[in-house]
Amino acid sequence: MKFCPHCSTPLETKLIEQHERWACPQCHWVHWNSPVPVAGCLVEQGGNLLLIRRKSPPHAGEWSLPVGFLQFGETAEHAAAREVEEETGLRVTATALLGTYSEVFNEERSHLVLIFRSRILGGVLKAGDDAAEVAWFSEHYLPPIAFASAQHAIAAWRAQRSGPPTAYYFCPRCRSPLEIRQVVGRNQQACPTCDWIYWVNPIPIAETIVTNSEGQVLLIKRKFPPRVGDWALPGGFLDWGESAETAAIREVREETGLEVKLSRLLCTMGLPSLLNPEQCIMKAIFIGEISGGHLQAGDDALEAQFFAWENLPENLATESTREALQRWREQHSCL
Repeated sequence: MKFCPHCSTPLETKLIEQHERWACPQCHWVHWNSPVPVAGCLVEQGGNLLLIRRKSPPHAGEWSLPVGFLQFGETAEHAAAREVEEETGLRVTATALLGTYSEVFNEERSHLVLIFRSRILGGVLKAGDDAAEVAWFSEHYLPPIAFASAQHAIAAWRAQRSGPPTAYYFCPRCRSPLEIRQVVGRNQQACPTCDWIYWVNPIPIAETIVTNSEGQVLLIKRKFPPRVGDWALPGGFLDWGESAETAAIREVREETGLEVKLSRLLCTMGLPSLLNPEQCIMKAIFIGEISGGHLQAGDDALEAQFFAWENLPENLATESTREALQRWREQHSCL
């Protein structure tokens, strides 16, 4: 830069805020040389990453993430999603900031790059006017990636995906990266921005052992993960504000069509979650008696059936189911 863009006076260097900057001696305009913001998305699907082959310099012909300049008045999230659609044909929404990176090209040009994780909403995959090609690549067979910012973002994404299964990374309130903090004598993941704390508390579940007049036990065949096709006690998660007893009765009705009255609490169990390894559950297992209804599998069960003790299915969903039935049988035989 040689001339003032306001009055065309030749620029000169001045020491301003401890930096030498181009300044106009006539109208006092200053070239602050601030980084130019650009934004893009890391789009993933089944372990594959979406990359575009660049059509124009810099790095023409090389592969990179879809990234571009912000337009006037545009948010970084909107710009990132817009660039993905323009360059790949896919509509996405930016879900969380993966990282910010500085790209310095020379003493007069630098970019502040904001890379977001994203979720695909729709669209048809096709290369846009400013992309020579667009393609999915396995994370294990990526081509050489242009721009250090894209390389760092992919490395951060890989680190997150291969981290410990109990790790949470971002605050669900404000999306800030979480940090480890001592809270009540324990290391807890906490947000440095809004002070949200991830308390690793068990999630309550209510189940019920229901028997008929012949002493047979009611089981349901699971329709959804985990353990699809295995047999389990009717039960499920508590709804907001619901007691364990109310949840137990509701779950029996929804999964088997039967109405029950609870006679007592058999036991509680603390267990790791089969579906989400970062969570644990607390089961409250009740004894119930049939009070009405008609036996039929609900929408979340493949089958609902009574079994004699000697003919219980081998494929019980969990060891906790087997243990609860054994506890009930031992107590029942003593009555």
